Amino acid sequence: MRAADGGPDRPSPARPASRPAPIPGRLVDALLLEIGGWLESPPEDAGARVGRRPAIARSALRRLIGAHGLGPYLAAAPALEGLRANLPAEDVAWLEGQLAANGERIRRLHEELAAALAAMSAKGVRVMPLKGALLTTRHAAGPAMRPMADLDLLVAPGDRTAATAGLVGLGYRRRPQGNRRPTHDVFEAPNGDRVPSWDGEHPDNPRPIELHTEVRRHLWAWTDDDDLTPFLWSEARDARVLGQPAAVPSDAALLAHLAVHATCDLLVGRGRLVQWLDLAGLAAGPTGTSPDPSGLPHPRLVHPSLSLAARRLPVSTAGLDLQALESLVPDGLRRWVASVPLDRGCGLQSGRFLPDEASAMAARWERWAPWPWRLRVAHGERPLVVAGLRHGARLVATAIRRPG
Repeated sequence: MRAADGGPDRPSPARPASRPAPIPGRLVDALLLEIGGWLESPPEDAGARVGRRPAIARSALRRLIGAHGLGPYLAAAPALEGLRANLPAEDVAWLEGQLAANGERIRRLHEELAAALAAMSAKGVRVMPLKGALLTTRHAAGPAMRPMADLDLLVAPGDRTAATAGLVGLGYRRRPQGNRRPTHDVFEAPNGDRVPSWDGEHPDNPRPIELHTEVRRHLWAWTDDDDLTPFLWSEARDARVLGQPAAVPSDAALLAHLAVHATCDLLVGRGRLVQWLDLAGLAAGPTGTSPDPSGLPHPRLVHPSLSLAARRLPVSTAGLDLQALESLVPDGLRRWVASVPLDRGCGLQSGRFLPDEASAMAARWERWAPWPWRLRVAHGERPLVVAGLRHGARLVATAIRRPG
């Protein structure tokens, strides 16, 4: 099973009775640039500017903060005390509510993660937590600052049956997949798949477990081998996570996984600013030294998200030497990464209220449009005309194989 072709699995709850109108594109871009500027060194008047915005813009600002997973971070990051001091009181209260809700959500997820690790250990399964399941257990400023949608766990293919039995024994139910080519097994937690709130990090929102036996993206007509599984296992060490046995990847392997995941989300317009914070946290060397990005596999997938994160968070990523990595990617991709605005133009999401809010045609175009930078990531140094033709042929072949 691969991790993950087409993004995170989402439940299919009933639509809310009403939902806000889509945020105008220009406003989205302006707010993404504004929010991004807060993450490291916010301007002195940033908080006061929020108070001067009209109500519709402040509502859009909250939606984007929630969509990008930033509410808890903005509420608690020590470096942002000045920002919070000048925000309107109601906005500070909203951020504090996000932090409290996420703190409770992470507490429940950690309980469930510890139980899953213990159950799998009892069955002799070596399991590696990935993404938020690992990051929230090592967050220097506290786990509540980082949101988490689900628990990603990696096991060897031969351990899949035993791992499944361990989860079923805890009350999880394997959810049938609507994807015609499922990339992992999704196990629905006992709290079910109902979404009580689309507004931020609600503790009762679904907390599924995604069980992977390989980490391979295959997004956006990617044609090369992009398997990260051997790299993740190669330097993994046995440790304890939340008091339970677990395999922990090296910082370099974790950085590669997060960077590939973030770039793949940018490719389809679902990038999140919280992913750049994750990359910056690893770049700062949480175990003492910064990983060397030049030795990471799949440089065309690693480079865009790392370099964009470095542009947005230059202080946090100062120890990350990207020059050698840049020499491994096409010139056109390198120039694009150095100059693209840090808004929707680079693949950051627009904060749509529901994942399927756009029309089917618009959503498909947003995901598959053959922009030159996407072709560079997927097809490397090949001429853009050749890459475009290969991309079109891949899409046609995929459509033909799709069941009616």
